Amino acid sequence: MSVVHLERPKPRRARKPFVPKAPGPRVTRRGRLSHAVAAIGVLAVALALLGLSLSHLASGVAIVTACGERDGWLMAVGIDMGFVALELALLVAPAAVRPAVAPNASPAIIGTLATSAAMNAFAFASPADGLMIYPAIGLGFAVPALVYALTKTGAVMFFAGVRND
Repeated sequence: MSVVHLERPKPRRARKPFVPKAPGPRVTRRGRLSHAVAAIGVLAVALALLGLSLSHLASGVAIVTACGERDGWLMAVGIDMGFVALELALLVAPAAVRPAVAPNASPAIIGTLATSAAMNAFAFASPADGLMIYPAIGLGFAVPALVYALTKTGAVMFFAGVRND
């Protein structure tokens, strides 16, 4: 029986622990740029949905009030752009002013969102037949809710990036 003697491996030197470097100006600039691009993308989707909401809201207002097309569009712009403008005003209001603005703006946002949702649901459901009326109503409620959520998310992302500059 033969025995083969193997050489013992040499002990390895311990590596120095990896310490990440602080991001340089180029990395932070790239991060801010991607942050702004993402925020603008979210706001672009909100703008597209806002256009859809305005169209259906104008249609719903015209059907309910029997007003002309121009008056329906003006009312739709006032309702939908009203809650977007109020939410943006709340987001950018200085901390000292926000408590004075919020008691007036918050109920107005809720009211305009509810009105927009009801009119959008009415406009979506008016051509629907049978059981398809329920998904149409759901879509009518979803569009203003998405406009609100996307606007708030995109604005918070954008303004957070602006404040970090």
